[in-house]
Amino acid sequence: MSSYIVVIGDIIESKDLKPAVRKDTQHKLEEVFKQLNRQTGRLISPYTITLGDEFQAVYQSAGQLFHDIWTITAQIHPVRIRFAISVGEITTDINREKSLGMDGPAFHIARDRIEQMKDEDTLLSLVTGNPPYDRLINSSFQILAGNLRTWNKNRFSILKMRYEDMEVKNIARELGLSEVAVYKNIRAGTLDAIREFTECISNFLNKMVDR
Repeated sequence: MSSYIVVIGDIIESKDLKPAVRKDTQHKLEEVFKQLNRQTGRLISPYTITLGDEFQAVYQSAGQLFHDIWTITAQIHPVRIRFAISVGEITTDINREKSLGMDGPAFHIARDRIEQMKDEDTLLSLVTGNPPYDRLINSSFQILAGNLRTWNKNRFSILKMRYEDMEVKNIARELGLSEVAVYKNIRAGTLDAIREFTECISNFLNKMVDR
């Protein structure tokens, strides 16, 4: 049976958001999901809100995975999201219209991980079934999360655009910043190193799903 990449996202402290902020956040999620679901060719089951504060999607390969994570994160900033990523089997038919009604180890693992993350205050987590690798990556994610919590929306947006190979002058024009400010964000956030790090993870995940 084929393996897939399941992503479950959860809005952090959503119950503490003011009703107007929560409604606006859900609207922003719906809009960014429409965009990603149209553009991401590697999604086999699209981003879908499953509960008021949770959503999920299924990838058949990881090429756009982290680009999409940063896109979603930038879209609803300063509200934060935790993401659990798992690799495993899906035992039901794939729902290509909405990420609903599916089951299997990949979903169970991601769901369990999301619950654990609520106690750990972690923003990103990966479970592949390879414990030494998972420990290494998740320790790195915890270090990275310490920086992510201090970022503004522009820095997440710049990171997302770096995955798109957008030139600095175009990033600056898109965000209404100077080129100097964009370069400062790239250096201060070590954005290119983050991209390289996550691309290595994506390559490893692609070997696991063998696509």
